[in-house]
Amino acid sequence: LWYLRALAITWGLLWGSFANVMIYRWPRELSLVHPGSACPACGKPVRWYDNVPVLGWLWLRGKCRDCKSPISARYPFVEALYGVAAFAVCERLLRTEADLALGTFGALFFLRFAFVWGLLTASLIDLATFLLPDVITITGTVAGLAASAVLPGIGLRQSALGAALGFGIPFAFYFVWSRFLKREGMGLGDAKLLAMVGALLGPQAVLFALSAGALQGLAAITVSRLTGWKLGPDPDLLDDDEEDDEEEATAAGAKDATEGVVAEAGKEANPDGADGAEEAPGFLRTPIPFGPFLALGALEYMFVGDVLVGWWLRLLGAY
Repeated sequence: LWYLRALAITWGLLWGSFANVMIYRWPRELSLVHPGSACPACGKPVRWYDNVPVLGWLWLRGKCRDCKSPISARYPFVEALYGVAAFAVCERLLRTEADLALGTFGALFFLRFAFVWGLLTASLIDLATFLLPDVITITGTVAGLAASAVLPGIGLRQSALGAALGFGIPFAFYFVWSRFLKREGMGLGDAKLLAMVGALLGPQAVLFALSAGALQGLAAITVSRLTGWKLGPDPDLLDDDEEDDEEEATAAGAKDATEGVVAEAGKEANPDGADGAEEAPGFLRTPIPFGPFLALGALEYMFVGDVLVGWWLRLLGAY
């Protein structure tokens, strides 16, 4: 069993390394396979023996071998996160599905880890860009539907119902907010992400992830308002390298244009304010990436959902 656990951790670390590549390159529309990994500062390729997840960063002491520039600790942290996630998937299966044939056990492990990988990777991209990649959410939904037809689990009917419910509820919110309230709400990316959750875990998981995600999102907004902690897109999450002058000028121009639009909107909303001061958004209008909170709710359901649902039902029964 410890051999299986070690294999799972190794598998997670390797895919954590690839997640670092996708988190950096996908928003920039760069190839995920070419060129190979390189130092963000000097551009020198990372040697194969330095490209070992977590350990490579440690024995380089967090610095490039060539130019000695610091390499962000985010990279080994992300790799370690995926290693822990793979271990958790394996451990959960060992506790609940240990009587399965080894081939079926392995197929379930790869499926569930792929699901967790997709949730984590999409969440990290959403935190930095307010975007959820279709290549993860749509592919994950199709894979969940296909797997439910051949592997032990919720079955194809529940999988299809979960995917439909997962997409339908957020889409209804999106339609109402955009069509009648004329403002941003849940996006279609959130709907696709929740469809992926429903395809693998079923309709009950959709309801749990949506409610738990909303509660945890409100808690995060409260912390953000009280502390000034920024929930929004954070370029530093992806960008540790220096951009060239042209890209910096373009980014600065886009920022100035955006600030101008926001300032004009503030003047229209508050014409009597001093110098057209911009009003802070209301509590429930604070923009946050909702995908990570949906993913957190889905992971909670996947790993400890039976405990949480049982606790919730007992709490309701007490009243």
